[in-house]
Amino acid sequence: MAALVDDLFVVKDNLALVNKAQEGVDAIYFINLLRHSGLRKDELASLVGIDPKTVDNYRKSNKLFTRDSAEKLLQLHRLFSFGDELFGSTPEFMDWLGIPSPGLENKSPMELLHSISGIMEVEKQLMRLAHGYAA
Repeated sequence: MAALVDDLFVVKDNLALVNKAQEGVDAIYFINLLRHSGLRKDELASLVGIDPKTVDNYRKSNKLFTRDSAEKLLQLHRLFSFGDELFGSTPEFMDWLGIPSPGLENKSPMELLHSISGIMEVEKQLMRLAHGYAA
């Protein structure tokens, strides 16, 4: 399986992430995450808050994702990198994303990935797991 980053920088610092989102994010981030995660294009586009056709248009015209869609894409990129590191593989992480968690009001992490706040809550759950706390 290809590495998540594939020459793409995973932005770990929140302020750097905000700055990168303001600069804009190339469509390759979307394509890379799509291939890596195994999500369907419509699923990932929905999480990022865009129409799947927009992805194709951005890619063809070399247009950058900006604002909320860029920030969500960068955060999802970071989340998958962390999840893969913690679980050891994308399939294991994807399985975890589908399991309801008491720490997330019995919602599955996947249910929360459509919003920036939800992504942050899922990251908190991963941090708890990384430090040995039950999630």
